[in-house]
Amino acid sequence: METNVMQPQASANMNQTARGIVVLIGAVLIHITLGVLYCFGNISTYIVSYLRFRTDYDTVRFTNTQWILTLMVCGQGTTMVIGGLMERKIGARLTILVGCTIHTLTAALSFFAIRSFYALIVTYGVLFGFGIGIAYSPAMTLAMKWLPTYKGVVAGSVVAGFGLGAMVFNPIITTFINPNNTSPSYAPYPDHPSEKYYHDPEDSALLDRVPYCFLVMAGFFIALQVVGNLLLKSPPPVFEDFYESGVNGGSPSLQHDSSASNYLLQEAGPAEYTPLQLLKHRDFWILWFTFLCNNQGICYVSTYWKSFGQGFITDDLFLAGIGSAASVGNAFSRIIWGGIGDRLGFKVAMCTLQALFAMLYIIMFFTQHGKWGYAIFVFCLFFCVGGSFSLLPAATIRSFGSLNATANYGLVFTSAVVGALLNILILNLTINHGMSHQHVQWIIAAFLVAGFINSTFFKFRGCPCVRREETSREYGYSSVPYKE
Repeated sequence: METNVMQPQASANMNQTARGIVVLIGAVLIHITLGVLYCFGNISTYIVSYLRFRTDYDTVRFTNTQWILTLMVCGQGTTMVIGGLMERKIGARLTILVGCTIHTLTAALSFFAIRSFYALIVTYGVLFGFGIGIAYSPAMTLAMKWLPTYKGVVAGSVVAGFGLGAMVFNPIITTFINPNNTSPSYAPYPDHPSEKYYHDPEDSALLDRVPYCFLVMAGFFIALQVVGNLLLKSPPPVFEDFYESGVNGGSPSLQHDSSASNYLLQEAGPAEYTPLQLLKHRDFWILWFTFLCNNQGICYVSTYWKSFGQGFITDDLFLAGIGSAASVGNAFSRIIWGGIGDRLGFKVAMCTLQALFAMLYIIMFFTQHGKWGYAIFVFCLFFCVGGSFSLLPAATIRSFGSLNATANYGLVFTSAVVGALLNILILNLTINHGMSHQHVQWIIAAFLVAGFINSTFFKFRGCPCVRREETSREYGYSSVPYKE
């Protein structure tokens, strides 16, 4: 008799898993388009050259275009909380659709906005970031609701898609704008001879193609986002109820209900915190400051990895390849760091990440010898970039619950807004005043050391998982059958 009961449940589990994998694929496709943010270090070298030689902004420099990325991150950080609130009001699918629409539309509008530096800041900076922030978390949480027993793997897989965005779009951007592999050769600043811009009279069409690249990217966004949204589906209420009860992200245990001859789900966890309650919690501010410090390293490498490399590498296609390879490291590091965090805990994993990140910045200036060595070095830097985006969400959910996870992580992510503004202040006070990249990189390393010290004070407030009953071999799915 028990066998007959378990067979329908096994069928229901299989249906839920299969549908959850389809939703996961859709969420990853959405995040690949949002992850074009990491292409900024590549496309900015073309944007700043276009502004200098095709518009009236002939004195603009790389440090000025940093404002675009800074306000893009600010837009993302400020709207992640809004995206979480929208998700609870109108549902995840509609929230994702709104975010994707803003994201793609503002990319297309940048075709016109690039004639004005300040208009480009609004479209490809602030509004583009708004779209990313609104769609970012709902896509991840929707997939986790379908596969509640695999929250860590699902979250890591979705944000890995965000990291893979540069791998997909960097070759598209470089091949479209610079098919002849022309290297930048114009160096107008004697105190910064490695700061080079595209101004080759024999390949003047290169700059003319820059505005059209925004339309090309928008076309790819539409294709991937349409497919991704078609694969998404809201889960039945029973799965969503279980997701919200599984507050610590672990694997639920099964207990036998003798009165119903069925298996019910149980999972213990920490108390649920609202965003307002979160602001009063000590550990929230530790996470917030940790992200602030890490963001200094993230913003610098995201903007300057290519322009720094152009000082000693003359192969533009090779540099684009570095960006694509680094995006692979960025993507898969999120899964790897997430696994380290699950195994060793947030504090050990984050301190290890920050120590490695700081060491890389201390020696970065001495890597200007050989393009393959620099490629490996940039890969390692982006391997550290990805860790923050898997460790911090997991720590937020496990410490403060998952009922308000999207909005709570959005609050943690607001530190990226302050961090991005602080980063651009540092760059303008240093590079624009003649300081070498070496000293700037050491300042970034100092922030990472400060973040390391801060992270040691974090106190973990939740069990990473709940042990399954040793006698049970079943996974923690709902016992209610799922039907299409």
